[in-house]
Amino acid sequence: MKLKFCGIRRVEDVTYCNGLLPDYMGMILSPGFRRSVDWTDAKALALQKDRRIQLVGVFVNATVAEILSLLEVVSLDVIQLHGHEDAVMIDMLRAQTDCAIWKAVRVQSAAEIAVAEQLGADALVLEGYVPGQVGGTGQTADWNLIAQARPKMPFFLAGGLRLENLEKACQQVQPDGVDLASGAETDGVKDFEKMKAIVEYIRGEKAWKK
Repeated sequence: MKLKFCGIRRVEDVTYCNGLLPDYMGMILSPGFRRSVDWTDAKALALQKDRRIQLVGVFVNATVAEILSLLEVVSLDVIQLHGHEDAVMIDMLRAQTDCAIWKAVRVQSAAEIAVAEQLGADALVLEGYVPGQVGGTGQTADWNLIAQARPKMPFFLAGGLRLENLEKACQQVQPDGVDLASGAETDGVKDFEKMKAIVEYIRGEKAWKK
């Protein structure tokens, strides 16, 4: 199972990731959110990342031009679209970048998942729905709904995941990967011990720090 830590915004966060080697490290690159990172800081953090970790840039209703401009500053492996982006936008990004493209869905119904599967993304990120919010709320998704809908394409489960509920979530939903932000934090900042315990659970082995 793949593991992504999202909401990376400090040098310490990158250091933790480098020691634990999750598959993906995510940064919020659209402004206005608690974990947002400006492009200058994002570039500095990306340069310190271990090459074995893939970098995910999370965008909320950004334009294709804005994303392409960011890619001139920060080298991303994955573009995660977290707003109301459609198939046309995904096609445009596909034609102009080499990045994998993920589409996030704040799940309210199986129909939403089915629609998202037709957008042309490489993977989905399925998370809980909170009115007026676009993510990072710590609200768990409807695991029963997702398990019953069972996307036919790769998907990550996100929203409210933490060490205490990972086993139940993974058994019930059987995602291809998990995406944690607040569940890897204490008082709003990344917590190495929590991250380490999560890695150990996902990998089934002891995680270590360089």
